[in-house]
Amino acid sequence: MLKPTTVASRCVHRGRVVDVYTERLRYANGREYEMDLIRHPGASAVVAVDGAERVCLVRQYRLAVDDFLWEIPAGKLDAGEAPADCAMRELEEEAGVSAQRWTPLGLYITAPGIFSEIIHLYLAQDLAIGTPNPDVDEELELEWMPLAEAVGRVLRAEWNDGKTVVALLRAQHQLRL
Repeated sequence: MLKPTTVASRCVHRGRVVDVYTERLRYANGREYEMDLIRHPGASAVVAVDGAERVCLVRQYRLAVDDFLWEIPAGKLDAGEAPADCAMRELEEEAGVSAQRWTPLGLYITAPGIFSEIIHLYLAQDLAIGTPNPDVDEELELEWMPLAEAVGRVLRAEWNDGKTVVALLRAQHQLRL
């Protein structure tokens, strides 16, 4: 198979975080189709595990599902920011935590049919715990929970945030290697 060629691209909305485009693609068979694409700068997310094998979690309201979700600390990349730097910054801001040891846990591709966001996942260990300093538009509840309990909530389908599900399972696997 060959990748299609973009023959036209039109921005239909510029937002605070995302831009929405209509892309016209030409496929190898010569046919052209229009597709909508939401462009996002990307993000990083962190599974921070302390010496007692507890994981740092934040609970916050998410408009898209009109509910509060338990998640790992995460946030979008600033322009030109390296994913590892974003992970360190977000963990410090949301949880007041810094880490001496960082392990990449791969990528999480959120919704590739429509959304360009790629989330870089990390495991953070050897932690120093301080005071959170969330962004002004963030209201967060912070909790430390045994990693096994958090993974149990994922496996029982109590928690469904994609990045959190993938990252917790990968972190558990990494820690048991």
